[in-house]
Amino acid sequence: MSLPAGWTPEQLAQASAAEIAAGRLPLTAQWRIAAQRQAAEQGRAAFTSGLSVAEFAALRSIGFEPVGQVMGSAVYHIGWWSVGCGYGGGGGLLGMLASGFAPAPVVDVPGTRQLMDEARHRAMHRLHAECQGLGADGVVGVQLTVAPFMGDGMEFVATGTAVRARGDTRPGRVFTSDLSAQDFVKLVRAGWLPVALVMGLAVALRHDDWTTQYQQRSWYNQELVGSTQLVQAVRAGARAALEADVRRHGGQGVVLRDTVLRVAEVRCRQFGSKSEQHDHYADAYLYGTAIVPLPERDVDPATHASPLPMLRLDDRRSR
Repeated sequence: MSLPAGWTPEQLAQASAAEIAAGRLPLTAQWRIAAQRQAAEQGRAAFTSGLSVAEFAALRSIGFEPVGQVMGSAVYHIGWWSVGCGYGGGGGLLGMLASGFAPAPVVDVPGTRQLMDEARHRAMHRLHAECQGLGADGVVGVQLTVAPFMGDGMEFVATGTAVRARGDTRPGRVFTSDLSAQDFVKLVRAGWLPVALVMGLAVALRHDDWTTQYQQRSWYNQELVGSTQLVQAVRAGARAALEADVRRHGGQGVVLRDTVLRVAEVRCRQFGSKSEQHDHYADAYLYGTAIVPLPERDVDPATHASPLPMLRLDDRRSR
């Protein structure tokens, strides 16, 4: 996209940074969305989408059509995050003496949790803004990805296809959903509407105390009680965060897409000790689509007709 007359790249970068700081899209994204919407209103633009043929046909069967692909991204630097070796007691001889052999607690890591939660929600906010800019009613097929970016950075990206109802009856507010187009259609036919893609995240650490170290070296088959406490704590925290996100968006339920659990060993060294110790880091991430009942006045009986089956007549491709 070419620069406006009289603008320098430095001026564009400065103006875009100001827009981002104000919670809006970068200028180039704003111009792209505005040009795309203007072209669509004038009937001279083709839509873009990430839909398959089956998804496109399913959307049209209930009166929706794709408007365009939308996305949001945020790049974050991940700095110091660990609460340290033996936090709460348990590491090395000093930790053993200080704690009196007490088991190490599961410790929340608020800095990392807040960073990852904020980054994902910021990417979703920008995807939502692009959808609104196109005049669409919502986004289906949202995909959230996280990838390394320039050393210690991480890029959080949300992509999806903006859709719009063709008739006069339209959703009351812009929705986002990770449901595929077919699942979106099934949801509407069942009398429900998506509200928002919702997320829950929890991050915690637990030091490998003396009991854990002994159990890990034992010849006996036994439960690692401390590790069980760690994964149960992060899963419970993620569920609580997900429920709070559903309530924040006014949803009456959630269609859960997936539960992701990551556990990693983190090396550490307790203050005053020369021996290397270990913490175990865990994060749990839940996401799905918050839903609400479809008002009866908005239900069109014609949209509840079953879709026509489609069969491939040419079977040469399958052979």
